[in-house]
Amino acid sequence: MASGSKNKKWLGYALYVVLVTVVLLYYLFPAQSLENFLDNNVSRISPEFSFKAEKIRPGIPAGVNITAGKIYLNNSPGPAVFKTDSFFIGPRILKLIKGEYSFNLDGEAYKGDINGTLQLTGEDKDISSAVTFRNLALAEYSFLTEKFKHRLIGSLSGEIIYSNESAGATGASGTADLRLSDGQLQFDAPVLNITSIDLQSIKLEAELSRRVITISKGELAGSEVNGTLTGSIQLQKDIRLSQLNLKGTLEPLAEFYKNYPEIRQLLKAMKKRVKRGQYYFTVTGTLGEPKFNLL
Repeated sequence: MASGSKNKKWLGYALYVVLVTVVLLYYLFPAQSLENFLDNNVSRISPEFSFKAEKIRPGIPAGVNITAGKIYLNNSPGPAVFKTDSFFIGPRILKLIKGEYSFNLDGEAYKGDINGTLQLTGEDKDISSAVTFRNLALAEYSFLTEKFKHRLIGSLSGEIIYSNESAGATGASGTADLRLSDGQLQFDAPVLNITSIDLQSIKLEAELSRRVITISKGELAGSEVNGTLTGSIQLQKDIRLSQLNLKGTLEPLAEFYKNYPEIRQLLKAMKKRVKRGQYYFTVTGTLGEPKFNLL
């Protein structure tokens, strides 16, 4: 009987120690130091970006919970380049036992979900990451709305793989496989009496190397227009000044000519070449001020 009482007593002590440890960890958690660490790593990826969070707390069973974390442009009063409602970073235990700095990512942003992994390697803690996201609502993405004249809405899903090898010759590199569904491009002002274009589906495959995004495949399917897109974007510190070198095709469908009958006559008057129902175009200029030209 005495032995049982002693066991209960030690169990009570153990639970008390665990409880006190958890409470102290919660209130004494070095949130500012962790925020600085995350900010430094974001700046390493691209010096023009910084990181800030409304709240950082330890997560259960192990990890970190971030509330209202955002990546923003330095010296820019505008909206965040990217913002999450909540985000969890947790160590991958088996990897950690092996001495590898590897983490699971799980979060919510723009009414969608984000999952993935993050790994730090080498003495310089180079970053590699693979992130999958589902159903991000572009209508909620205020950075896109403010920085560009026209409004793009829809549900964005896909995968981004990124690596920042500081010792490598090419530096940061990565790939992206993106899909937009139920999309629409709404013009800031009517273009040839067209206020918006239906974009039922867009599929895009791209690669990043030496600060150049190369679009190897872009496909548009809509109720009014089909199209393709390839080319490159030369990234600049000010994202709006990034140089465009894109080309593609547009195929107006019967619904388009039905809704805008004057366009067919206009294109004929402009003597634009059409081949198999497709028109060829280029997009040059910058992301902030793109220049569209029918060939």
